[in-house]
Amino acid sequence: MSVKLSTPRNFTPGESKEEQIKRAKDGLDVIKDLPRYVKEGYQAIESDDFMRFKWYGVYQQKPKEDGYFMLRTRIPGGQLTPAQLREIAALTDQFAHGFGDVTTRQTIQLHWLRIEQFPEIFRRLDSVGITSSGACGDIARNVVGCPVAGMDPDAILDATPELQAVDAHLTNNAEFSNLPRKYKISISGCRIMCTQPDINCVGVFGLERGKENGYGIKVGGGLSSAPHLAQTLPVFLKPEDVLPIVHYTSVIYRDHGYRDKRARARLKFLVADWGAEKFISEVERVAGRKFERHSEFVFPEDPESDHVGVHAQLQKGFYWVGICLAGGRLTGAQMSIVADLSEKYGEKGKVGIRGTNKQNLIIVNVPEKNVEALKKDLVSSGLVVEPSNFRKGCVSCTGIEFCNLAVGETKNRMIRLVGELEQVSAHYKDKVRIHFSGCPSSCGQHQVADIGFRGATRTVDGVKKECFDMFLGGKTGADARFNVLIQPKVPYEEVHLYIDKVLRAYEARKSGSESLTRWLGRSSKDDLKTIFADANGAAS
Repeated sequence: MSVKLSTPRNFTPGESKEEQIKRAKDGLDVIKDLPRYVKEGYQAIESDDFMRFKWYGVYQQKPKEDGYFMLRTRIPGGQLTPAQLREIAALTDQFAHGFGDVTTRQTIQLHWLRIEQFPEIFRRLDSVGITSSGACGDIARNVVGCPVAGMDPDAILDATPELQAVDAHLTNNAEFSNLPRKYKISISGCRIMCTQPDINCVGVFGLERGKENGYGIKVGGGLSSAPHLAQTLPVFLKPEDVLPIVHYTSVIYRDHGYRDKRARARLKFLVADWGAEKFISEVERVAGRKFERHSEFVFPEDPESDHVGVHAQLQKGFYWVGICLAGGRLTGAQMSIVADLSEKYGEKGKVGIRGTNKQNLIIVNVPEKNVEALKKDLVSSGLVVEPSNFRKGCVSCTGIEFCNLAVGETKNRMIRLVGELEQVSAHYKDKVRIHFSGCPSSCGQHQVADIGFRGATRTVDGVKKECFDMFLGGKTGADARFNVLIQPKVPYEEVHLYIDKVLRAYEARKSGSESLTRWLGRSSKDDLKTIFADANGAAS
């Protein structure tokens, strides 16, 4: 893992406004302007620097004219120490109105921040080993990993060393600070591929070949308004191959990605045009080496896990305890409680906290004798360890509350929805994945959910009102597919009723013990539309 890889930039900038902004000044260089903006105030910030701020995880919060920002941290693999979470909690209470959000890339983001507060925020995060560099922008984002890497008894291997090597290599690396667009990487050795390699730009996953354990790799996945499933490259990777292949894949994207049309600048478009064989051939060309060919891949039927609840670890006598956060939201006080309880009940010297891509938190390395006491203290603090399937299966983007792109409220609505479903759909006892995105950008990953919602608007008596387009039947893993639009413009106050109709239809039409995911996948679009055929689609 000590190999030093370096490939100088070799691309022609595009002509879009964003490409010109990046050519004028690198996104990583905007940090040099922060002292001036702190001194002169929000109004002094140059318009182009608002885009460059994203390279440090800083977004303008809605409404822009109010001068508030969101900050997203970079937490590789979601792995946190109690000290780190405690410092984030302190910043949350002091600057962020007392709450934060766990994201689908295992980070934590805060709202309500002012430009003059960032020097102190950055200094305090740095003091506990946290950066926000590369959390947003046209750069390699936070590298996602299995939240129980090294602890999952069924894992193929522990990918933590490879993940950390890749993250360290790409973070603050000027060779890759000007990519065509955002660049998302996942690296995991778990058997169920919980890190969703199908929808990442680069997804490294555990792979067994006889008695040898290594990795496979997918490239070109992504969501938004033009979703693509990643393609599997025909290679078998030894652990020492992971950093080189990610490096040279990044070089290919940097130098060959489509910079002239920002709407086609993601890696997924290049991979779709080239195909897997050409792509790996180009990677090998720039690498000056071959990667071992492999053609037999078996993908998990159900790769989605919430990691919530009490689970035995690989290490005998130890458990992880997963805490369910509806939509990922929690208060600064709750962050502090999780940090404190992890130290109180976790094994000394091995205490840890993990964020998940389902927006939850996990306390790891808990001795068996401490599990019940930890659960009791978590519950007494208002944190949920044994949630309903509805609470476990929900994911939500930031929504209209703070996001300048969203047209629908998602986060708070998701929290209310869970309570409504626990009442009206108490008959349903099986697994279900319900995701909300406030706009087509798909930050809530609604396209791979069993039941996905995308923010929309409808006009009633001349007044625009929020509503949601309803999609059914998405999944990753074996037979991966995006869900399809079944019911447009569902009134937000009736979302729970529409979901209940789907669940009741599943219970009536399924075959034996068939899962909701499988039933939705084999049902035609026309069949699914019959669920809402009565009263022109109105739920009743």
